[in-house]
Amino acid sequence: MTKIAAEYINIELLTPWEHNPRKNDHAVNEVKQSIERFGFASPIIVRKSDNVIIAGHTRWKAAQEIGLKEVPVRFMDLDAVDSQLLAIADNKLNERAKWDENLLEKVIGELAGEDFSGLGFQDDELENLINNLNDTDTKEENEELPELEEEVHSKEGEIYELG
Repeated sequence: MTKIAAEYINIELLTPWEHNPRKNDHAVNEVKQSIERFGFASPIIVRKSDNVIIAGHTRWKAAQEIGLKEVPVRFMDLDAVDSQLLAIADNKLNERAKWDENLLEKVIGELAGEDFSGLGFQDDELENLINNLNDTDTKEENEELPELEEEVHSKEGEIYELG
């Protein structure tokens, strides 16, 4: 049996949760840029019984600004209490994840020269990541090598057993 993860619904049928404690207006423009560039990667999570948005208020606002008539929605059959708990968990659990700064610098460095719009990073953040990577590369290149020993202890043809 195939389950549908999301379906496209008229945006006007959705109602934002009036008690959403997450302040997201400052993030709408960046999410809008991401949706315009990559499309809708994650559906809006909506309570099945009344079309109230559980998670995805920022995506919903961005879609409205873009002028989308339909948005991808994942309906959840939850009561009001569980809907509120999921809304809080969805936002709070996203805060738990941390960046592996070294790996992020490496990935961003490999993509240097690409268009970074729609990623959610400010220009100065991207510059710092790239500069940190360049600084690390320069440090590794400039590390001093140990001095060579004057006296050679091995002879041609000698076999050494290691370990």
